[in-house]
Amino acid sequence: MIVRVVVGLLVFLFAPLAYAEPVRILIAAGNKQGLPAERPLKFADADAKHVRDVLVSLGGVRSEHAFYLAEPTRATLFSAVDRARVEAQRHRSDEVTLLFYFSGHGDREALHLAGDRVLVTELSQKLGEVPAALRIAVTDACRATREKGFAADEPFAISPAVLPQATGQVWLHASSDGEAAQESDELQGAIFTHAWLSGLRGAADANGDARVTLDESFAFAHSQTLIRSSKSSGVTQKPEAVIQLREAAPVVITQTTARMSTLSLPQARDAHFLVYSAAAKSVLSELWGSPERRLAIKVPPGRYVVQRRIAGAGAVATIALAEGEERRLEAQDFSVSPLEALARKGDFVEVGPRDRPGPHELAVGWDAGGDSRTGFSHGPRAGYAYAWSRFALSIGGALAFADRTVATPNETESEALTSGFGRAGFEARFPLGARLVLRAGSGARAGVVSQRLAGETKNAFAIGPEVMAAARMGLGRSFFVDAGATGGLVFVSEAQSLRGIFGLSGTLALGTTLGR
Repeated sequence: MIVRVVVGLLVFLFAPLAYAEPVRILIAAGNKQGLPAERPLKFADADAKHVRDVLVSLGGVRSEHAFYLAEPTRATLFSAVDRARVEAQRHRSDEVTLLFYFSGHGDREALHLAGDRVLVTELSQKLGEVPAALRIAVTDACRATREKGFAADEPFAISPAVLPQATGQVWLHASSDGEAAQESDELQGAIFTHAWLSGLRGAADANGDARVTLDESFAFAHSQTLIRSSKSSGVTQKPEAVIQLREAAPVVITQTTARMSTLSLPQARDAHFLVYSAAAKSVLSELWGSPERRLAIKVPPGRYVVQRRIAGAGAVATIALAEGEERRLEAQDFSVSPLEALARKGDFVEVGPRDRPGPHELAVGWDAGGDSRTGFSHGPRAGYAYAWSRFALSIGGALAFADRTVATPNETESEALTSGFGRAGFEARFPLGARLVLRAGSGARAGVVSQRLAGETKNAFAIGPEVMAAARMGLGRSFFVDAGATGGLVFVSEAQSLRGIFGLSGTLALGTTLGR
């Protein structure tokens, strides 16, 4: 009886800890319209949507816990906070992290929402009603025109006094006091937000542990914002962080091990990379290369154009990424292209057909091997394949020549065999880096075997399955070399009976990709 009571008490005391599940709640709001005298912004609502998408895909925010607000009013903004509070109350406060993002117009005292002023003190009090151990807020707000930033006064922040349950809070600001934060037509977004999201996708992962911490994300966004603002407009924009944390370990914002695609950029000094999403026709990420390490970012599967700028010279690489695929771009993957070939103030111009990888492949080569009947054989082959990013369908043909000596009832004769056959198959492809691809597939072959023995020629039909494995190495933009092996079983009618012949051959082939 005593044992049962003790066990019951232990279950009662420790069950909440055992089943504790951290939860992250996000409110992402973007408002292009400010007060009547303020010029509308272009990308505030899009910035908020991008923040929502990245934190849901990589930041541990479940979609039902992400509240995205486009052009919110005071009522809709406070309603989203109420919904976040209701969700947070279903958990212990030490399990909850609240993330708040706002892009739009504002000043030290208020956010400007389509002609209405929402006082910071009101918002602070409202957010304080959400029971959360950690609060992380990012503000990319502006005063007037399309320069973004807060007035040169006390930083916009939630007073700790109204957050009695918080064990820590962080506010990241797009600019320091008295500075303007900027939108970019080329990036189609706010400069700081764009840099911060690039970092969260993996570019800020300085130690390569597939986790982007709060410190790493801000350090990356800070440096990238400084570079972009000084080079593009000549007006330096310095982001600012207000941090009050009690950390037992670094705060991890995103984990880049999710089943997205990985794009890795080459080490480079003074290289400026712009990653364009061909589907959205916009800049997905902007990065400055590092001579010490490669930069890698997580992106959704799809087609991308990467522009590289070095000392006023432009080059582009076009790639298609499947889900979970990792692609390492190298310097030789970029082809020279004028800088004007891509975005001009947010517009997207498709690169020419020669810059796009084509699906058509032609290859010629030579087979050498043997089978269980004739011994050594060799001959030419040619083939065509229609390729997707990870799969291909192929057709082709080959000849095989073999000679051997056989014993006849009267004497020893020389037998000459000539085989001609067509083949068709399906294969899967597994990229290993930027140049190397492993190929594996199966199919069938059918043809005619011609035997010349003792001055007499006989023909027989042959058919059977085959399997193949090969490695492909890219040579420049359009050519490749294949080395591999093919094994098969061919059935031939011989001496009024059906005979199965096993064969194995190695292949060396040179090919080209068409349709660029």
